[in-house]
Amino acid sequence: MTYGNAFALGLCLTVFFAAAPAAAQSPPDAERGRRLYENHCQVCHTSRVHSRANRLPMNQTELREIVDRWQVEEKLRWSAQDIGDVVEYLNRMRYGYSNTTR
Repeated sequence: MTYGNAFALGLCLTVFFAAAPAAAQSPPDAERGRRLYENHCQVCHTSRVHSRANRLPMNQTELREIVDRWQVEEKLRWSAQDIGDVVEYLNRMRYGYSNTTR
């Protein structure tokens, strides 16, 4: 393969993958979120941390921001799916926000 052909092939592949739709995120999985939370968060977060009136998230969007901020702080490198699963778990178990704030 010549340099020109290799360049053209590389360019075609780059365009193809850039234009391909991103993998669809699965619906949030509360059970998977529970396991992530128990393995990475529950060591420091007892149930009391979720009832502090002055620190409660006001909606599911704020809850997602909090989970994301802490996973970055703890260098967990969670995907958007991981964050969504933990948010789903916490929302079902503790907060009960409607799904309209996602």
